Amino acid sequence: MRKRDKEIIEALERFKCLSRDQIASMFFNHTKKPHTNANFVLKRLRRDGYITARTDKAFQQYVYFPNPPTVKKNSQKVDHYLLIAQVYIDMMKYDVVKQYEIEPSIDDFIPDAFARWKGSRWFIEAQNSLYTTKQTEQKLKKYLEWYQSGEWKVSRFVNQNKPIFPHVLIIGKVNKKVDVKEYPFRIAQVESIDEFMKQIQQEEMKRVPNIKLQSNNGVLQYNFFNN
Repeated sequence: MRKRDKEIIEALERFKCLSRDQIASMFFNHTKKPHTNANFVLKRLRRDGYITARTDKAFQQYVYFPNPPTVKKNSQKVDHYLLIAQVYIDMMKYDVVKQYEIEPSIDDFIPDAFARWKGSRWFIEAQNSLYTTKQTEQKLKKYLEWYQSGEWKVSRFVNQNKPIFPHVLIIGKVNKKVDVKEYPFRIAQVESIDEFMKQIQQEEMKRVPNIKLQSNNGVLQYNFFNN
């Protein structure tokens, strides 16, 4: 088995499932025909029994799983896991994601992901459907309770030499944004990583007029990226 084959299988085990386009983006973007090359490799891995796929016609492209799958192919959570994976892919467009842990357990709640990205640590909440104000407040209540307990200061989610509470990044459509000033930690509510980076760029342009920004190599500086 080739090194890339193993990496694809490991990615499917890590993310639980990935679409053909996501696999092409992760492993074949350097080729002239990413989708064609991805199809060829994925077909071989399926044939040899290393991976499996959801192949019903209701979906425009196959969704791939490790074999045996760790989540039911018809589970409603499949789309959620695909979104979590897409957030990772989108983050990688702007800077290397040094750590991306899916559904880490924290006391009595589980964020969708924990990431180390752009010099900061992030708890990520992602949702395909519309966030209601109540849903958002319930999620943030868990983070607030954990913050107030002080247990985060000795957790694996912070730099022990400089314990700063991770930023909370909420990704998805919202009917009303919460007042982030009410919370003692930084919160961002956006529909996508691309939108988030545009906001950062706009804020930086206001702060330092005429500055030259290069978002693809980590040059952007802003108060979100400081720990």
